[in-house]
Amino acid sequence: MVTTEAQKYLVCSSGEGNITSFNLTSRRLHIQSEEYEHELTCMATIKNETKLLVGSSNGILYLFNWGEFGYHSDEFPGMKQAISCMVPVTENVVVCSGEDGVLRGLHFFPQRHLGVVGQHQFAVESLDISYDGEFIASCSHDQVIRFWNIKYFEEVAVDGRKKAKKKRNES
Repeated sequence: MVTTEAQKYLVCSSGEGNITSFNLTSRRLHIQSEEYEHELTCMATIKNETKLLVGSSNGILYLFNWGEFGYHSDEFPGMKQAISCMVPVTENVVVCSGEDGVLRGLHFFPQRHLGVVGQHQFAVESLDISYDGEFIASCSHDQVIRFWNIKYFEEVAVDGRKKAKKKRNES
């Protein structure tokens, strides 16, 4: 579940493949999204709480405009495996992880893969960020809590004029 500082809407993701938002001031259902083929597993707000980022079980991240939860406005093929958790680091940088145990840094606006933050042996269950934004704590099925220094993400500069490099398949 996610809400913003204004606390007008409460948004919930579902294993049925949709998100549902409730208007907290009127205490009524606001809108339910179109149904997606895959489970929607985790959510976070980015871009000064104007965008809702939703992770899915097929590794795609969906972007919704805040308040407009009917259908996504953009998508980002984040990972090949299911995304089970994410945490926003800055207004444009998110760290997410899932079944493969790898924590990945992603940049939005423009969309870029920043690289690997860390790795667990098994699937990551939960992520959280420290009060000062310097560390991320991650826990996994291997019963280990690890801390990752992410302070360097504050200075990340992504050139939006350059196209992202595509990986070549070498056979």
